[in-house]
Amino acid sequence: MEAWSSEPPDVRIRGIALDVALIHIASMSNLMAALGWAFVDLLEHPAHLDRVADGDIDLARQCALESTRMAQRSIMSRAVLAPVDFDTGDVSYRVPAGWTIATLLPLLNTSAAPGLERWDPDRWHRHRLADPSALPSPMLVTAFGHGRHSCPAQPFSLAAMTAAVTHLLGRYALTPRWTSHPTPVPAQIGGVARAADACPVDYVTLWGRHLSKGHRPMRQR
Repeated sequence: MEAWSSEPPDVRIRGIALDVALIHIASMSNLMAALGWAFVDLLEHPAHLDRVADGDIDLARQCALESTRMAQRSIMSRAVLAPVDFDTGDVSYRVPAGWTIATLLPLLNTSAAPGLERWDPDRWHRHRLADPSALPSPMLVTAFGHGRHSCPAQPFSLAAMTAAVTHLLGRYALTPRWTSHPTPVPAQIGGVARAADACPVDYVTLWGRHLSKGHRPMRQR
């Protein structure tokens, strides 16, 4: 709302309304999928889960960014700054400078530098990579885009994911029932990945999280 405060009343009201609509559309299309992956990744990393469950908001935000990065299936358009040559095995191509090409985020997000194939929330500082020095450009890896082209729903999505994981993990003990790490739908292009199979979870209510770990009374749900 503050971003539209200097505009005339009619422009301001319309601008705010369109922003709200955009946030809702983005939330319905990708937020729930990203939140699901955040739970999947936290359940597979108990040390991080315990800290989030104890109210570490900063870590929860880092986990949300990292899970979104890993699950991102979007296409990003990039301006070609210098000629690019690549060989498909059958045909060789040269893309001249000045053209625009589309790149698949799931490829660059996990292969643009060593170690990106691992889930590691510590790679994030606030909304940016803590150390992009291993990348030819920090824009090769992203969760919500960069600069002026960042997803406008980023603040809302991160706030919603952070609130959800801290609230639910602080009140329930969750146990994953899958035997191997869930995989995304192979053919999906665009948005945040959907899981190819169900990801069942058992849960019990926690009573008295203030008690020491290992001595928290629970009630089966």
